[in-house]
Amino acid sequence: MTSEEFIEQQKKNAVADFLSRCITYSEETIARKTDSGDDPEGLAKWIAYRDYTEYALDEVVKGHLDHWFTNQ
Repeated sequence: MTSEEFIEQQKKNAVADFLSRCITYSEETIARKTDSGDDPEGLAKWIAYRDYTEYALDEVVKGHLDHWFTNQ
């Protein structure tokens, strides 16, 4: 692995880690809002956010967005 590829992988790992943390946070928020019987519209927004973020993470992990991490 070249140093450029290593840097690109580090960038990808950082984004994947961030997205994973966002998913964890959203799941915790969904659980709290579900337990408290909070506003259904607000809960639906959190569920949509989690689902979208899971999709984005999947795209990063599968390499579909690798072009985002290059210096070209």
